[in-house]
This record gives sequence, C-alpha cells and structure tokens, in this order.
Amino acid sequence: MIFHFHKTSLLARLRDTRGFMIAEQLISIIFIGLLCIAVTAGLQVAMNSYGRITTQTQADSMLSQAVEVVSDELVYALSVEADNVTFVSATRHESATLRSGEQGIWLEADGTQYNLAPTENGLSPTLSDLSYDAYAGTWSFRITIQSGGSTLADTTMTVKRIGS
Repeated sequence: MIFHFHKTSLLARLRDTRGFMIAEQLISIIFIGLLCIAVTAGLQVAMNSYGRITTQTQADSMLSQAVEVVSDELVYALSVEADNVTFVSATRHESATLRSGEQGIWLEADGTQYNLAPTENGLSPTLSDLSYDAYAGTWSFRITIQSGGSTLADTTMTVKRIGS
C-alpha cells in the first residue's frame, strides 16, 4: 500500500499543471548562470588567443616585406663605397644608406629619407648588423620586428649583390 501511495503521489506530481516549484526554478536559474559564466570565460580566452595570433601573423608578414625591400635595395646596388654600408641605390641612382628609426627602416639618399618598411599596428621593424663582404660580394643584415620591447619575429640574411 505504501508503494501504491508513493506511485500515486508521483503520478500526481507529474500531471500537475500549476508550474514549477521554487526549488526547481532556482536550480534552473543557477544552471543558466553557470552556463553564461562558462561561455563568457570561453569567449575571453578565444579573443585573447585571436589577438596573439593576429599580432604574430602581422609580425611575420611585416618581417617578410621588410626582408624583401631591404634585400632588393642591397642585391641591386649599383656599387658599394669604401665604408661598406654606403651604396649606390638602383632605385634612386644616388649614394644611399639604410637606417632604422622610430618609424621603421629608412633609405637615406642625398639627405632625403624614404620609408621602406614603416611601423604599423604597434609593430616596429629594425635593421641591424648591416655589413658588406667585398671579397664574397655579399651583404649580411638582421631584421627584427618588435612590439613593446618584445621581439615577435627576426631573421638574419645574407644576400649576394648582382654583378659583383
């Protein structure tokens, strides 16, 4: 008889059309709240990861472009002067040097500066260790992409001057 009473009570509860009990509503609200917290935390992690990946991709792209423009200037240099860092630019047909500054990598020719690889999106390209080996006819240089003092991408290159 106890089993029958329990079964009847359970069936009555299942067929009750008056709505949820307060405890059931509170459990639903807590569950939805926890779900919202989990989704928000997941979105924050995803946004941070996306930001880092985007910055690294931009740094890699900037490095590739900087290497291309610097290499082109050095490979096609018409001649190299005695100090081994001054050359006659094939694009400007003037004596030129490559320099790094706050705004990126510059070609300085006859007092005028041409920005070859500008600073963009908080990423700054830097040219260093530029040297010319007259015996081998090769240029060596290092390009670094930095953001806020940390290095995101860098490479050291050696290119042969055409016609040397």
